[in-house]
Amino acid sequence: MKALGVPEDASERLAEVALAQAFSARPELRGKAPHYAVAVPGLASPSYHGVESATYRVAEDRDAEPSLFLKVSEPCAAALLDPAAAFRAAQKIAALGLAPEPLHFAEREGAILFRCLGPDWRPATLDTFQQPDSMATVIDAFRRIGAGEAFGRPWSVFEAIRELHALLGDGADSLPPDAWFLFDWAEAIEAALAAAGTDTRPAHADPHASNLLFGPCGALQLVDFDMACDTDPHYQLGAFLNEACPFETPMKAGIEMAEGAFRPDVFNRARAYAAADDLHWALRALAMDRLSPRRGLEFRKYAAWRFLRCRMHVGGPGFEETLRAL
Repeated sequence: MKALGVPEDASERLAEVALAQAFSARPELRGKAPHYAVAVPGLASPSYHGVESATYRVAEDRDAEPSLFLKVSEPCAAALLDPAAAFRAAQKIAALGLAPEPLHFAEREGAILFRCLGPDWRPATLDTFQQPDSMATVIDAFRRIGAGEAFGRPWSVFEAIRELHALLGDGADSLPPDAWFLFDWAEAIEAALAAAGTDTRPAHADPHASNLLFGPCGALQLVDFDMACDTDPHYQLGAFLNEACPFETPMKAGIEMAEGAFRPDVFNRARAYAAADDLHWALRALAMDRLSPRRGLEFRKYAAWRFLRCRMHVGGPGFEETLRAL
């Protein structure tokens, strides 16, 4: 780990300014000499994390173990991120005991300093979600967040799809040839959900496995609050089950955990939202491919996977009937 004063790139320059602010503002940190190192190198494929921000493990002094975690939003992703909203959501989720404590927000740098969870905490894997207790723990955390105070950031996956589509343009060479087909289905899904009626609740809204950390005795902590918003809770459920369940049988079990009993209409909503979520993240990856200076990251490869899964959802047998049965 290195001391402040020798940043090697733009992200480290922002990180050092944010750390200097935090160590000056927080009474328990004043007079200490922070040292830091990269926490999670960016990876866009096969997973997608650390690409819209830079993250650092932070020690309070040279010889101390890392006890803090700094996340710095990538300036290139400013159109996609709202760090102030993320900080507010992190505070509310941490108050429920479901997230590490956010200590400081450096607004100009788009940086948030958290307490570090420590080495006993590990990101979930697909194997984790094959254990019913782990899946139930995640769904219960979503329920607790949804029962709390609104975050004040309304968000719709369909509006996000339109915004990303406009940013890329119809002529973008990165869009697949059948993009029009997927956009048409997104409109059909939105219309079907609007006709059936939706709810709005606070949600973490980014249930990738890498954002769900399990620790001692199966305890759960959520990280990465860039997507935290007020949205339809069935969107979050659908996105999570799409990530956690490769087949319909465990997905139905997840619906039962969430609802107390299996409900076909909620299952259909989850499937519909899963398709929309895949399209959203495919487009978001293509937007980062255009915006990010980090050319070594395989944004298009990740986008191709999410386009493929969206295509499999909407092109599968019975998907039109799914929308009719919402």
